[in-house]
This record gives sequence, structure tokens and C-alpha cells, in this order.
Amino acid sequence: MNFIFKKIFFSILIISSFMTTRVFAEGESKSEIGFWMGASSPFPGTKTASLLDTTMGFGLFTRFQWPFNVLYTEMGISYSNYLSHSERGLTTIPIYAALAYKLPFDLPVSFFLKAGGGAAYLIARPSNSEGWDPLGFLGFEVSFVAGRKVRIGLRYDYNHIMERKQRGFYKGSDLPYLYNYPYYSQNADQRLYNPNYYQLIDGQFFHFGLMISIFL
Repeated sequence: MNFIFKKIFFSILIISSFMTTRVFAEGESKSEIGFWMGASSPFPGTKTASLLDTTMGFGLFTRFQWPFNVLYTEMGISYSNYLSHSERGLTTIPIYAALAYKLPFDLPVSFFLKAGGGAAYLIARPSNSEGWDPLGFLGFEVSFVAGRKVRIGLRYDYNHIMERKQRGFYKGSDLPYLYNYPYYSQNADQRLYNPNYYQLIDGQFFHFGLMISIFL
């Protein structure tokens, strides 16, 4: 599984690099860089939704046009910190690469369909476990160009984080210093701080927010 996701991720990067190089050479590139901000929430009806609350999230992305007017490569990163009514908490930092297809409609508004993958860095509380897990990415965007240099719109991103034992995928790094401080509550059960007492499940999240990008 590790090999498959790495192969897909790097294949997208290599192919897109080749195609966008052609576009730059022809002088027809419409590359963009932008950010989004909005609601980040566990996907309704999943186990994750019963454990964590909705929060605010934000992200950065860049997009490159292929020689074909309807195909783009998009890469991005986002940050969300999910809390709950208990000691549970989760910080997610997904990094992805995706192919974006612009629906060929002759309208002032553009519609994009996106699919790709990558990896997500997770910090789970209160066990303070952390590491990288493989990520599946789907997205939909409705946007319009204002003044030829700015794109404004709404985007919906779906992240499917395939949970593995921490440090078992892409080699987890050291826990940030800030998270070395444990949560304390009226529940003194030491099992809260032992990651072996937690069940590993896939995390499903969606992000819905306002986006703004600038053409380079």
C-alpha cells in the first residue's frame, strides 16, 4: 500500500512537471497561486463525525495549466485543528497533488472537478501520537475570473485519511514541543494517554470555503 500511494503521488508530479514545462515554453501558461478559508468538518455519518467537532480551516494551493485548456495540475496544503467535548483532539495537515478538470461550459463561471492524493501529517490528542498517513483527495470548485488577474470562488474538498500505525508510513517525525504537554481533566484515567488503547480508523473530512487566487 505504501508503494502504491507513493507511486501515484510522484507520477502526478512528474507528468505534470513535463506538461507544464511545455506550456511555459509555448507562453500560454495560466498558473495560479491562492488560498482558501472556511469550515472544516468530519464527514457526516462517519465515526469521525461522532468524535470530533467542526472547526475553521485554511489552506494554500497552486495550479498549473496543461497544454489542453481543460486540464490543470493542482498542489496544496491545509491546516485544521479539530476539538471535541471531551479530551479528544486531532490536528491534520494534508499535502496533496491532484489533476483538475475544467468542465467545458461556455459560461462566466468555471466548474472544476479534482482527484488526487498525497499524505497527511496527524497529531492525535490526548495520546500525543503523531505521524504521516496516506491521503485520498477529491474536490469540486465553482469560481469566476475578476479583472483577468484574480479568481474568486467556492471550493469543496474531501480528504480520506487512511489510518496506519503512527510512524509506519513515510516515517513520522518528532512530536512538536508544544504537544509534549498532556491534557488534564477530572478524568485521571491513564489509558487516555496511551495510544495502544485507541482503535485506528480511517478519517474522512471535508472543507468548504471561500477561495481567492492570483494569476502569475
